[in-house]
Order: sequence, then C-alpha cells, then structure tokens
Amino acid sequence: MTLRVAIVGGGIGGLTAAIALQRRSIAVQVFEQAPALGPVGASIDLGPNAVRLLDALGIAGARRVGVRPDAIELRRWSDGAVLLRTPHGAEAEEAFGAPLLDFFRPDLMQALLDELAPGTLVLGARVAAVDDNADGVEVVLEGGRRVSADAAVAADGIRSPIRQSLVGADDPVFSGTVVYRGIVPRAEIEEVHPDLVNRYWLGPRRHAVSYWMGAGELLAVNLAVQEAEWARESWTDEAAPDEVLAAFEGWDEGVLTRLRRCTTLLRGAVFVRRPLERWTFGRVTLLGDAAHAMEPFQAQGAAQAVEDAYVLAACLDGVGREGVGVALERYERVRTSRAGELQASSSAAARNFYLDDGEEQRERDASLRRLHEAHPWGFRQAIWEHDVRDALGVSAG
Repeated sequence: MTLRVAIVGGGIGGLTAAIALQRRSIAVQVFEQAPALGPVGASIDLGPNAVRLLDALGIAGARRVGVRPDAIELRRWSDGAVLLRTPHGAEAEEAFGAPLLDFFRPDLMQALLDELAPGTLVLGARVAAVDDNADGVEVVLEGGRRVSADAAVAADGIRSPIRQSLVGADDPVFSGTVVYRGIVPRAEIEEVHPDLVNRYWLGPRRHAVSYWMGAGELLAVNLAVQEAEWARESWTDEAAPDEVLAAFEGWDEGVLTRLRRCTTLLRGAVFVRRPLERWTFGRVTLLGDAAHAMEPFQAQGAAQAVEDAYVLAACLDGVGREGVGVALERYERVRTSRAGELQASSSAAARNFYLDDGEEQRERDASLRRLHEAHPWGFRQAIWEHDVRDALGVSAG
C-alpha cells in the first residue's frame, strides 16, 4: 500500500518536501491556505548545501532562474573598502559539488511548482487541526472536511498554528532588528552594479547586501537595522526608501544609490524563538520555519527547509504505515542538531556584522584578511560543505 503524507503549507519547504516524497513514490497532498500563490517576497539565497539537494531531486528549473555569483565581497560601511574578496563561480561549484544561487523568491516557487504531480497542491485550504489517532492522521480543514493520511508534516511557517497546538503558544521576542528587502530592475541599476559580485557592507548596528537574482534581471538590495523601532514580522509590508535612508546616513554612496533606486522595498522585523527539543509527535512532524525559525544572518532559513525536506523523504522511503512514527523520529534525530547549530550561529553572525568602529571591529577586519588561510571559500564554507546525505548514509554520487 502506498504511503500517504499530508503537508500543511505550500512554501519552499512544503513544496520541496512534496517533490522529494513523490520522487520516492510516496503519495502527497499539500494544503495551502492562500487562494492563489502570487508573487510574494523578494530575495532568497540558497547555498551549495541546499542546491546540491535540488540537483539530486532533479529540480532543473532552479538552475535556470538562480544566479551564480563570481565572487563575494565584504566591505567597510563608510567608504566601501574591501575587507575580504572570495572568488566563486565555477571553481567554488566544483569544490562544493554545487553553486551558491540567488533567487527572486517567486521564481524559485514556480520552479518547485513545475515539478509537482498534477493535483498535489490544494489552494484555499485552511487547516483547522491535525488529528493523530489509532488509524493514522486526519487533516481537518475549515468547513469540516477531513482528509486521511499516514503522516502529517507541518510546514506552515514561522507562526505555525500546528506547532503551537503541539508545544504550546509561542512567545517570540523582538530581536531589535528590522530587515528591509528591496528590488531594482536591471535597466535602472546596471551601471552601479555591472558584475556578478555579491557585496556585503558591514557597519555599526547596520549592514547591507546587494546581488543579482531573477535570472539576472533584478538586483536585490537587502538592509538590516539594529536597535530599530518595533515592526511586524511580515513578508509583505511595504516601506519607502526614505524610511531607511536616514538609518544609513554617512554610509558608502554605493549603498545609498541602490537604496534610492529600489522600486519595491519590504519591511519585516526579526523575532527570536526558542529552539524546540522535539519536532515529532507520533505521526505528525514539523519542517522548515515551523521547526527551527532562525535569524537571517547566515542565509540558511530556506536552505535548512530544503535539507529537512530531503531527509524527511529519505527517512520515509520504503516505510509502511506501522513504521511512520519511527521514521519521523529518525528524521528528527538527523535534523535537530544541525538546525540548532545554525540557529545559534545565525545569532552570532549578526553580532559580528554590527560592530561599532573601534578595537573589536579592527580585530574582526584583521581576522577577515586572514580568513582564506583556513577557509578559501569564505566565512560560510563549513556550512556549505555539510551534506545531509552523509548523516543518512546515502551516496552523494
């Protein structure tokens, strides 16, 4: 009998999990509360640790719309002086077995949707509850419809109602940081950013990032402000460039020019949630932000959801109904330490980005100049080298 899995949430994690499960001949339905999947969000960065898994799953569209940088630069906030330049491109792709790719989020979503079997995604389906009982699980939709499955996966995002029903209500704490994600069409910015170099500006309680996405037709301009006024945790709240320009007064003109030319700028506060000790409860488990929401300073939120999806499918491969609980517990064991480490390192990275000018900042800059002696591919090399297939005992060939 074919195993049946219900996934709650049609974001990057939920859709990748559905593809990974279908690749292993597991029946899947994805329940998404939105009535349509519109162009929501701005930029997404996937490191080689995630891209090699998309490759293994045969998601070819990701390569077509993602942009591979030629280099990554860390720069000083006030004058743009380069602190560290790490070559990337073909050499890094060979070293890691996959490239770093930068995406316009709607493009990546479409690449995933294109791989789903017809009828997999159910839109306008708000899940009221998940009932784990002696016969399996039932997903209860608003309106009363009940859908039976052998396992349920909560991929319903950072404010997951299912997680709260399992572990209690969230008490997220505002980190004091607000993130802005901007977009500039190529025709309006190409002379400012003509190359395929990802640039990071590091400064006192601020940082900025700029890179190409959208198959090279859109420039991402991402900024973060510490000690900011409270804002909503949101993917969709819009802001005006003038709101942000005051916070970056005195910064390198390269940052300011990009910011002034943003045609879209979205605002979202960063909230911190406690790490969970458990993700799996009987035949119900958590995935992506529902399991391990993390601050964005290692660019690993979406990548960790992809890792979750691949491991989940591998753990359920060949399992009968009676083995679902054990398989989900294995998924949890493989994933919790890795995700927990990245939750912690993402918080630490934020502090290292935001140093005031002074002795500690000078020591950081000096350590960056020596970084290539141990890490020729830059400050995220160890994260990108990790391959979840090693923990599963699966060949990466």
